[in-house]
Amino acid sequence: MGIVTTESDLVSAVAPARLYKAIVLDSSNFFPKALPDFVKSVEIIEGDGGPGTIKKFSLPEGYVKQKVDVVDEDNYVYQYTIVEGNLLTEPLEKVSNEYKLVPNSDGGCTVKATRKYYTKGDAELTQEFLKSTNEMSAVFAKAVDDYLLANPDYN
Repeated sequence: MGIVTTESDLVSAVAPARLYKAIVLDSSNFFPKALPDFVKSVEIIEGDGGPGTIKKFSLPEGYVKQKVDVVDEDNYVYQYTIVEGNLLTEPLEKVSNEYKLVPNSDGGCTVKATRKYYTKGDAELTQEFLKSTNEMSAVFAKAVDDYLLANPDYN
């Protein structure tokens, strides 16, 4: 099994506590409202939302199952692993994600993301694939920010 690690920083105008609550603690309600073109529904298949929980995200064309690894509300850290679904195309076995929200002086935060791609056998990932994935993450993050900024009463 090969492992490819990528890191990125995305700046958010949303306060870390508010962003964390939306995308981690209230993900089942938040994502279908904020990103209806990306996420149709989120359901907890197993667990209570903490480590070990399995969440199923229904997408326009398929689904993704995530296993929650870490929920650290005090430090705004969230880790999960994609273990099944449409995003696990060949040669991926699983994808682990870690997000840490770091407060900024302007009231927003920097989302520090680390993604580990676990490939089957000795398979390698192309730079084009990695670039595409990072670009999609940026689009997703902007849509989350836009929704929270447009809906100040949310959470």
